[in-house]
Amino acid sequence: MSETRANNPMAGFQVDHSSGLPVWIQVKNRIAYLIGAGKYLPGDKLPTVRALAVDLDSSYNTINRAYMDLEREGYISTRRGKGTFVLEQKEIGAARAYDTPVELLVDDMIRGCIEAGLTDEDIVALVDERLLRRRDGR
Repeated sequence: MSETRANNPMAGFQVDHSSGLPVWIQVKNRIAYLIGAGKYLPGDKLPTVRALAVDLDSSYNTINRAYMDLEREGYISTRRGKGTFVLEQKEIGAARAYDTPVELLVDDMIRGCIEAGLTDEDIVALVDERLLRRRDGR
């Protein structure tokens, strides 16, 4: 990107293709973290999907998926012909400055489970079962 690190919180961010975490989730988590940490403020314009895809050597669809999820969760808003902008964050559901990428991933998993109709107890049981399988090598 042509912007300096001070003007562009995404400068220096690199996707880790060997992490096993999908690229769109890495991008989404990074932007959510930067918003929660105050590196992007309400009203700030984000890089275009195309520009970020080029900068991160990723596909347009991958970055677009991250942006769409961030918009669905209330972090950003896209205005056709104007760009994508950071929204004022509500207290509930907004990333906190101390959230780690793993915590944000767990939040996404919990949100997905709830949307699928699972109760808190179901989610805990599912995680327990998956951990047990992992330990047993199944």
